[in-house]
Amino acid sequence: KLVYYLVIVNLVFLFCTLPFANNTQTKLYQGLHRGLHIYRYDWIDEKCVLYIAEIDRKEVTLTFEVAVANDQVLGKESVRSLVKKRNQRGEGRVLVAVNGGFGVLGDIRGYGGVLENLHIRNYELITQPTDSASCFGVTHTGAFLIDDVKMQAQAELGNQTLSIDAINQRREGGHQLVFFTPRMGNMTHTSHRGFEIVVSNLNLPVTSNYQSSFKIQHFGKKGNNLIPPNGGVLSFRSAKKKRLFNQLTQGQNGKIRISLEPPKWENIKYAIGGRLRLIRNGQIHPEIIRFYSAEKTHIPGKRSPSFILSYEPRTALGFNKEKLFLIVVDGRQPNYSTGLSLYRLAEILIRFGVMEAINLDGGSSSTFIVDDQLVNYPSGHQERNVLNAIFITTDTKNDQKYN
Repeated sequence: KLVYYLVIVNLVFLFCTLPFANNTQTKLYQGLHRGLHIYRYDWIDEKCVLYIAEIDRKEVTLTFEVAVANDQVLGKESVRSLVKKRNQRGEGRVLVAVNGGFGVLGDIRGYGGVLENLHIRNYELITQPTDSASCFGVTHTGAFLIDDVKMQAQAELGNQTLSIDAINQRREGGHQLVFFTPRMGNMTHTSHRGFEIVVSNLNLPVTSNYQSSFKIQHFGKKGNNLIPPNGGVLSFRSAKKKRLFNQLTQGQNGKIRISLEPPKWENIKYAIGGRLRLIRNGQIHPEIIRFYSAEKTHIPGKRSPSFILSYEPRTALGFNKEKLFLIVVDGRQPNYSTGLSLYRLAEILIRFGVMEAINLDGGSSSTFIVDDQLVNYPSGHQERNVLNAIFITTDTKNDQKYN
């Protein structure tokens, strides 16, 4: 009788919590690792299913990391493939993984895989911030940062100082000067319409507090140049800077300086950027409120042309003083889960105690991996190849699965 009573008590604890009346909570992967809790929530109002990993920030054996597909900017890869590669390194194991930020999922002129926002891996600055308000970073001490982040970058050639607009991104979108590093891939994939300066002797990798001299190898209007393994390419969208280009000589020296602002971002170990800040200081971000307020009616589960208000699969990252939250919402499956609008997602996360949150890539990209297994049900009915990912890892000596 006592055993039967304890089973009933545990079932009640696992499947129902008072703060979320009419919704159910199921605890998954119990005992996977101390300080790590995995939940599935069935949200009745929207007929929506959420998967949430809660990570205790005080648990020093758990580490936040990010990964980039194919170990370079160009190309895509499934989250499970990224997890497998990370585990094969033998430096511990990935416990939880979700998909990362936005970028080029198609193959636009060979730029499939290019990220649209900040990505820093093990101090290497791979791409710069664009949606500056939706950047999350972790310092070498484990401190969390979420700020309006901007890049300051210049290239010095002769007596001219030129502003670098982007790192390892397309020249489109107002980017007049892009700096390509070997992390981009082998080639720049640019057209012949611009002008490129191929440089060597760089001090690599590029970081968020970077300064290096370089030497010009060659230059000209020819696009799609090879990126030297010890150098990079300064790629100009326009070839009209004739005064500068006429002064260039092979073997000429120059200098590159890069930093992130605010200054506390200059020693970031891992960082990732999304699109749109969901929560700031425990409140729904004003931009999302503005869109929500402008709409007269809101029908739970309804898709719409609005990126913010449409009910879609979602991926998000949030935190408070005690916990980090990784969230995946399934959607586009009416008999199972419709998804959430960004406004509704922010509302729910605030109920969980989230104080700061950013929106990551959603739709068919939304992926939730636990202990090497795909847990959620992607809307495309299979795991999609994505651009980057977020990991929660533990080292071998602290891995409870093997100890």
